[in-house]
Amino acid sequence: MTTVELTTLVKTNLKITGTTRDLLIADVIQDALNYCNLAELPVEAEPYIRKKVQTIITYEAENGTDSVFDVKSIKEGDTSITYNTDQVSREMIYGLSDKDKSALRCFRRLRK
Repeated sequence: MTTVELTTLVKTNLKITGTTRDLLIADVIQDALNYCNLAELPVEAEPYIRKKVQTIITYEAENGTDSVFDVKSIKEGDTSITYNTDQVSREMIYGLSDKDKSALRCFRRLRK
């Protein structure tokens, strides 16, 4: 399935109108293509793409897009900043986590 067809299918299933999320969807598809070493993803990969895009949209709605780090807490006396590096970090949301890789593993093709 081409990237354009997959983007359209994801937008339809998530009820996204307009082109504001096209770049996000294309980035998620490209990450999956790079990991799987494929030119096109099969239609069976659509649920993964849809869930990943929905996770990113939800994360951005809760935390915004401007913050550089996920700050867990800030203490002013003696200045202490704790960053959120637990199970939900910015890198895991936007990148490929171990869970994402295991979901894509069945589509993966090894290079020759």
